[in-house]
Amino acid sequence: MVILRVLVVSLLFLCSLESQGQIAFYRVFGGNGYDKAEGVAQLPDSSYIVTGSSSSFEDAPSQAFLLKLNKQGFHTWSKEYGGAEFEEGRRVLFVPNYGYYIVGTSSSNGTGGFDGYVVFTDLSGNQQWEKWYDNGGWERFHDAILLPDTSIVLLGETDANPEQVTDQYFKRIDKDGNVIWDQQSGGVGIDYFNKAVLVTDTTFAVVGTGYSADSLKSKGYVGYYHIDGSLIWDTLVGSNGEYILNDVQLVSNELKCVGESLKVGKTDTDNYHIFLTLAGGFILTDDNYMANPSRYVGFVNYTAAPGNKYFVVTQGNDPQYSYPGGEDFVINRFAFGFFWDGYGAGYNAVGQDQVNHIVQTNDGYAVLVGYHTDPGFSTGGSSLFIVKLGSDTAFPASGSPSIYSILTVEDLEINTDISIYPNPFTESIQIDAAVSLEFVEVLDLTGKQVYASSSQISSIETAAWEKGTYILHCQSNGVWYSRKVMKF
Repeated sequence: MVILRVLVVSLLFLCSLESQGQIAFYRVFGGNGYDKAEGVAQLPDSSYIVTGSSSSFEDAPSQAFLLKLNKQGFHTWSKEYGGAEFEEGRRVLFVPNYGYYIVGTSSSNGTGGFDGYVVFTDLSGNQQWEKWYDNGGWERFHDAILLPDTSIVLLGETDANPEQVTDQYFKRIDKDGNVIWDQQSGGVGIDYFNKAVLVTDTTFAVVGTGYSADSLKSKGYVGYYHIDGSLIWDTLVGSNGEYILNDVQLVSNELKCVGESLKVGKTDTDNYHIFLTLAGGFILTDDNYMANPSRYVGFVNYTAAPGNKYFVVTQGNDPQYSYPGGEDFVINRFAFGFFWDGYGAGYNAVGQDQVNHIVQTNDGYAVLVGYHTDPGFSTGGSSLFIVKLGSDTAFPASGSPSIYSILTVEDLEINTDISIYPNPFTESIQIDAAVSLEFVEVLDLTGKQVYASSSQISSIETAAWEKGTYILHCQSNGVWYSRKVMKF
C-alpha cells in the first residue's frame, strides 16, 4: 500500500477540503502507454485543461493531447494531436471564447529532428491548425505566454549553431501562428530558456541558463524583454558552479526565481533561489546546501492565505520521504523570506514521480501536474497526475490512487448495470443502479456543471433546467460512464 509521505507528523491529519469550502483532490489518469502531464491551465469556471505527451492513443510513439477535467478533477473529454512520430505538449494557453493553443515539440515534420510545435483547437478540442517551427537545428519550446493582443511568445532552445549545443531561442507569433519575430542567443556553452512571466502589457521576464565565458560554466539566466523582442536588461546569477533557473513569478513587483545549483566538487544538485527588482537589482539570493540531491522545479505565491506565502515544489532523493528507483517530489509551504514553515506533502511511489507545472488557481491556491512511473500508479509505462491544493495546511489525501482512463469514458447506453430514464425527460431523471455510484454530475453543452452529487442517488430534479441537451457523467468502481440526455 503506497502511503502519503509527509515531512511533519502534524500533516497526518488530512481531510477533504471541499467540506471546508475549497475543492482539493489528487487524481491519476492513464492508458496502456506512457502518459505524462506537462502543462495545466484553469478555466474561468474552475475546470482544467491539461496537456502533455501520451502513447496510449496508439497512433504514434507519442502524441500531444488535451485532457479536459471538470472542477472536481474528473474527465470531460480528451483528444490527441500530431503526426507519425513524437509530439509533446509543454504548455496549454486558453483564449476566452476562442480556443486553446498547445505549445511544445514535434519530430513529425520530416526534417529528421525536433521542431517547435503549436496546435490551435476550438473550445471543444477540435484541431483548427498545426504548425512546425524549424530554425535549422533541433528546436524545443518549453514555455509560452499569451500577450494582451492574443499574440504568443514561445521560448525554449535550439542547437542551430556551429557548436551544436543549445542556444536560447524564442519567437512571437500572431493568433494564426504567423511569425512576428524570432531570436536566438548564446555562447559556446549551454544556454536555454525554461520559463517566462508577463510583467506588464508590454514587457516580460524569462529565466533559464546562460553560458558564462568568464567561468566557462552555465549560470542561472534572468532576462527582461519588451514584447517587440528588444532586451531591456539581463544577468547571469550564481557563483560556485553550474546554475539553472526553472521558474519565475512576479510577486510584489519583484522577480522571484527558483532553480538548482551544482557546486564545484559536488556530484548532485542543491536548491537555489534569487529575488530581483524589475531593474535587475539583487534583493535576496540563497544556495540551500542539501545532504541529498534536491532542486526547486516550481512555485506559486498564493493569495488565499494572509501574508506572503508560497507553495514550492522540490524534486529530489531525500531518504526521509523518498522511495527508491527515481526522484520524488514534495510540495512545501514557505513563509515570508522563502523559508519552509513546517508544512509539506508528497504523492510518491517507486520510480520517477515528477512535477512539471504548477499554477495558481481561481480560489487563491494552486494546481500542479506531472507523472508517476510506478506500476501501482500506472496501467502502462507511466500515468499522469493532477493535484489541486485547497488549504493552507491540509493537503488532499493520497494512498493507492484510482487510475482513470485518459482516453475516454464509457457510454452508459451499453451498460446494463446503470439505467437512466426517461430520455427525453421533463421534471426529473431517474437512475437505477445495480452498482455503487461514487459520483454523479450533469453538464450543459458549454461544460457548466448544473448538478453534482458524491452519494448514491436514484433521481435528479430537473424542473428548473432549461430545455436542451445535457451530458450526464457517473462513476462506479473507478470507471467513468457518460450519456447525452435531453430535456423537452
